Parts: sequence; C-alpha cells; structure tokens
Amino acid sequence: MNTTTSTVQATMERGWRRYFDEPTPLMKQGPTAIAVGVAAVLMWAIPNIPVTDPVVAVLGLVTIAAVTALAAVLSVRGVYDGWVVMLIPMIDILGLGAIRAGTGGPASLFSSFVLLPVIWIAAAPGRRQVIIVGVFSSVALLMPNLIDPPEDPVAWLRGVIGPLVFATVGAIVNELSRLQRLRTAQAEAHVAERTEALAAKQAMLEQLTASEQQYRSLSESFTSLWNSITGQAVIATDNCGTITAWNPGAVRLLGMPVQEALAEVRVDRFFPSHVLAQFALDGAGRSEDGLHPGLRALFDDADAGVPVDSHIDVATVGGSTVPARVTVTPYQDSDGSKHGYLLVITDETRAVEVARMKDEFVGMISHELRTPLSAIIGFLDLLKNDPAQPLSVDQQEFVGIIERNAQRLLNLVGDLLFTAQVESGRFPLERAEADVTELVRSAVVSAGPHAQREGIDIVADVPTTPVRVSVDSGRIGQALDNLLSNAIKFTGEGGRVSASVRQVDGGVELAVRDTGVGIPEDEQGMLFTRFFRASTATRNAVPGVGLGLTITRAIVLAHGGTMDVTSQEGVGTEFRMLLPAAPRTEVIPVVDRR
Repeated sequence: MNTTTSTVQATMERGWRRYFDEPTPLMKQGPTAIAVGVAAVLMWAIPNIPVTDPVVAVLGLVTIAAVTALAAVLSVRGVYDGWVVMLIPMIDILGLGAIRAGTGGPASLFSSFVLLPVIWIAAAPGRRQVIIVGVFSSVALLMPNLIDPPEDPVAWLRGVIGPLVFATVGAIVNELSRLQRLRTAQAEAHVAERTEALAAKQAMLEQLTASEQQYRSLSESFTSLWNSITGQAVIATDNCGTITAWNPGAVRLLGMPVQEALAEVRVDRFFPSHVLAQFALDGAGRSEDGLHPGLRALFDDADAGVPVDSHIDVATVGGSTVPARVTVTPYQDSDGSKHGYLLVITDETRAVEVARMKDEFVGMISHELRTPLSAIIGFLDLLKNDPAQPLSVDQQEFVGIIERNAQRLLNLVGDLLFTAQVESGRFPLERAEADVTELVRSAVVSAGPHAQREGIDIVADVPTTPVRVSVDSGRIGQALDNLLSNAIKFTGEGGRVSASVRQVDGGVELAVRDTGVGIPEDEQGMLFTRFFRASTATRNAVPGVGLGLTITRAIVLAHGGTMDVTSQEGVGTEFRMLLPAAPRTEVIPVVDRR
C-alpha cells in the first residue's frame, strides 16, 4: 500500500515538475493575459482612468485576447517552441503598446506591462532576441507619437531611450537564462551519471543476495568500480581517522601509494593545520586519539547528521596544496554499528582556474570599455564648453542625457573592475590617518541633493571631536556613498536616513540607518553575494545590479574590519562597518563561486 502511494505521489510530482520545467505557451502568456484582464476591469470599473482613444485601447485588448487564444491552441497541440510561439510575445508588445497609446500614452497606468513579453522574448535562446526586444518595444513606445505626432522632439527621444533600457534588461535576462540553461544541462548530466552509477550498485546488491556465485561476481565488480574512480579521492577511515581504504583517485590526487596509505596513516596529515583550525571549536585541543580538533569537529558533525560538504585545500605528499571539495559521511553496517568515516575529495583546480579566467576576462572587457567611455565623456565635455560653437538649449539637454548615461556605464565598468580585483585577491589600499567624522559628513553632503529630490531627511550623527583612524579615505568614502545611496533608494518620501560614527572597544563603528522598506530575514544572509538583489528591491522596482554591498564589504574586510546588518520589513535597515583602531594586514578572501 505504501509503495503504491509513493508511486502515485512520485507520478504527480513528476507531472507538476514537467509543467514548470517545460511551460506551455499558455503558461508563458498567462502573466500578460492576467495583467491585461486586470487592466480591462480597471478601465471599466474606474472612470478616473483616462481612456484617450477607446478604439486603439480596445484594439490592444482584442489583440491580446487573440494571441492568448493562439497560445491555448498551440498548448493543446503540443507546440511549445518555434517561430509561431515567439510571435505571441511580439504581438503582445504591439497590443500593449496600443493599450498604452489608448490610455494616455507615456502617462498610461499600464506602460510597465510591456516588460512582461519583453522578459519572455529575452529568456529565449539567442542574442537576436535582444534586438527583437529593442525593435518591438520601440514600436510600442512610439505608437502614441505615430497616432498623434508631437511637436516636442524630446517625446520622440523617449522612443529611443526607452527601448535601450528594455534592450539592456533583455540582454541581462538573456545572459542569465543562457547561464541557467547551461547549469541545468550540466546538472542533468551529472544527475544522469550518478543515477546510472547508483543503478549499477543497486543491481550488484540484488545479485549479492541471490547466491554465492553472484556474491563473488558483485565483489569483483565493486573492486573494479572502486579502482576505476580516478577523478575523485575516496578515503575510508576508522573512528580515530586512520585510513582503512584508499582508492586510485586518492593515489593520483594526494600522491601516496595504497600500501603506504594503509600503513597506519591518519587522514589529517593531508589537511593543513591552519585549514582545519577554522572548523575547530574555540579552545579545543587534540583529542585522546591525537586527531586534529578541526577534523574531529567535522566527524562529530557527520555523526550528528549535519551535512559536511566544504571547499578546503588539501596537502599532497609532495607538499603542494590543491583546492578541493570534501564531503564526510559516517559508514556503518546493517546492525547500525559505526565503523568509521568516508571522505570524498574532488579536485577543483580546474574550477578555480576557470573562475580566475572569468575574472581576467571581466577585467579585460571592463578595461576595453573604460577607454572608449572616457573618450566619449571627454568629447562631450568639449562639445558642451566650446565657446566657438555654443549649443542650443535642446542640444545641451541632449548632450546632458548622453553624458549621464555614459557616466553611469563608466561607473558600472568601475564596479566590475573592482569586484574582479577583490575576487582575485589583488586589492590595494592607500592608508593614511584620517578623521572618519569628516568622511561621514562629506558623504552625507554628497548624498544631500539625491535625498532632497526624493523628499528624504538625511543627517550626519557624528561626534564634535575628530575620530582619527588609519584608513584608505577614498575607499571608505566609496563604502559610505554605496550605503547612503542604497538607503535613499529604499526609503520612501518623508523618510529619514542617518549616518553615524561611534567609538567602540578596539575600533570605530560607522553605521547607516534608514526608515525604508527593510529586507526579509531569510534574505539577509545573501546580501553580500555578488549580483544578489533582495525581493523588496525587485518588488519596488528599485534600480541596481547588486554590486554595491559586495564592494562595500570587500572594502571593510580589506581594512581588517567586519560588517553586519540589522533589518525589519516595513521598519528599516541599519548597516554597520566596524573598523579596527590599529591597522593590520588583511588578506581579502576570494569569493567562493564553486
């Protein structure tokens, strides 16, 4: 009975997973259809929503309804891919553009709906999708101008800037989708490989119970399988850490022959002491059996059922270290008697090298982008300040728009270069004694205009006497600017942002507090991950790429300090940077992306 129930549950789970892994055109069309349905209800129920051109608005609604019906037909027929399916979001954009044009044009309440089919198109394979997004969103945004051409050229410019923004979003979504598809394919291949190996082992176990002859056959097959695992070091130990089994993968990775490894060698000799020390409990010494306290702590975690899966360096017989992934599990016989532990060590040298090459590539591309951007900004400055050929008011406005966006790109390139430096461990500091209260005041003054535009009160809560610390003033100022900018972006009109300085034991605490939307508790642990954005940011459409906090934390760590956060949704957030009073040399840890 239980087997039947489990089978039914597994079948239902596979069915649901199939729908989400391979969504039908109707599922993809669902968000757009629902949004347009809500828009239609709102237009009918709320007279205050302007309908400037009912014919165009109704045409847009009918268009969306028609392609939704097409999506349903294709879903029933099992057509999930192809140019016919991709026509649906393209027509969606045009239909939404018509709804936008018929409900106030640029001021329409439903302008943001265009983003829904944009994401559908951008998530499809191929770079051409980004071009399609730019072309169709341009048509959609220019539709009001085509129906009723405006006299102001700025209105036409919106049809250029808007599609550029949509194309940029589309490029990001397209790249993330490509990476996700790649990771999914790799994961599926890995699962298939592991599933095949597990199936082979299960078959061997079934043969073991059949007869003595099958048992001998299984034993020989297992020995062959054990000897064939050369890509991973598989090591078995007794309860005291003494090696009892040593596969060819361990010989290849760690350089010790099987006979020597089985001669009363303990496994902790292959882990540097300073690496194991990070797992040891405070004040713990070597156990009675002489095992390193860090490795004993890992064994205790495995006994307690805690998954032990860590990225640590292992030491070879030759004295070199190898980056590796280590898993530890206890092994026991059928009656529950524990015999020791099984360690599986995977060489991740190649993964680390790939990560390094990726960082070098990012750095190279960023350098290549910085040069033309700097030239563009320089020539724009010459264009604005040429007394021989002064610009008109409109031309100055256009040049200003170009200059702001070029500067924004230049800042993003700088952030990418900075994160590449941090992750490669090459992060120089130019320390000098500085008054951190003055750094905070300057950062608050710089953020003042932004806060004033948003209707936010911003203050500096600092002591009247100087607080001097040996820091890199430019980097600490950058960290404060990042935190203040984030605080302003996440705080609504009428809110308050404050930056404070407080002397604590052994150091100085710089804090930035806001009364904004806050951060969910389950997401706070990921705030300092590169490109991570909290759900409150995406929900409130707060702009950003998720690099600011990563950079800020790296700056604090480089000064030998620590950084933490306290936040509550709907109440506000406080970020604290604790800088040591006495400078000490710090190694910036490379962010683990394995």
